[in-house]
Amino acid sequence: MDRNTVVKVVIPVVVVLIAIVSILVVTGIASENPDGFEWALFEWAGIAEPEGGFGGIFAFLGEGPIADVVTGGIGIIAILIIAYLFFKLISRRTE
Repeated sequence: MDRNTVVKVVIPVVVVLIAIVSILVVTGIASENPDGFEWALFEWAGIAEPEGGFGGIFAFLGEGPIADVVTGGIGIIAILIIAYLFFKLISRRTE
C-alpha cells in the first residue's frame, strides 16, 4: 500500500471517530435546566413559557438521550458533507 492510499483511508476514519466522540461529549453537556435569564422570566417575573409551534424535523424521534445522539450525529455528518463540498468547490476554482 502506498502513502496516498493510506492517507485516503486514515483521514476519513479519523474524521468519523472525532465525530462520534464529539456527539458523545456534547450530549453529556446538554442541560434541561433553564439558564438565569429564563429562570428570571418564567419564575420571578411570572411570564408563561411560550408553546413551541414547530417541533422540528426529527420530532417523531421523541425526547431522550437516543434521540439526542441520533440528531446530533445527523447534524455533524451534514456539516461535514457541506464543508467537504464547499472546499471541493473552492479548490476547483483555484486550479
